[in-house]
Amino acid sequence: MSSIFCLETEWEQSIHDMKKESLVHPLLQYLTTIGTEYVFRQVATLSEFEYYLDHLSRLAYSRFDIIYLCFHGKEGEIAFANGESISLTEIAEKFPGIFNERKVHFGSCSTLNISCQEVFDFKEQTRAKLVTGYAKKVDFHQSFLFELWLMHLFPHHKSLGPSKLEAKVEKEMKFYGELLKFRIF
Repeated sequence: MSSIFCLETEWEQSIHDMKKESLVHPLLQYLTTIGTEYVFRQVATLSEFEYYLDHLSRLAYSRFDIIYLCFHGKEGEIAFANGESISLTEIAEKFPGIFNERKVHFGSCSTLNISCQEVFDFKEQTRAKLVTGYAKKVDFHQSFLFELWLMHLFPHHKSLGPSKLEAKVEKEMKFYGELLKFRIF
């Protein structure tokens, strides 16, 4: 069985941010009822993100083959509550090979609204098996429903590649795939 490694930003930085609960954690908790294991951390800064992402290079984390990154986003980048951001190019340069044979999903607005070549370069440098995400600003509730389906699908289909995933989205989640401008590489 596959396991999920999830990092989520704090969605806002305000006087109330320490009182807000994770938006993604309930989705992960539900997935445990069907046997999916996960690790989860909330990160507010780039340095925290890099610290936890580096864990993937450790042998103890090798069983985590689904990487679920939930952040603010813009074209080619993920962003943090404190205003910092990191591009896919920077992730690939700082962490070459970090996603070796893993499925990576960017649960962030517009991160994959970049050229196919840029995504293929990221995929090659990080050695990801599969890279997915959105090419537009997405509504949280709609993306939550879609990601619940996706995170349920990933662990049960180890050999899932881009063409098989495209067929599954077309058959089972076409409306959301189109609505969210879901991209698969």
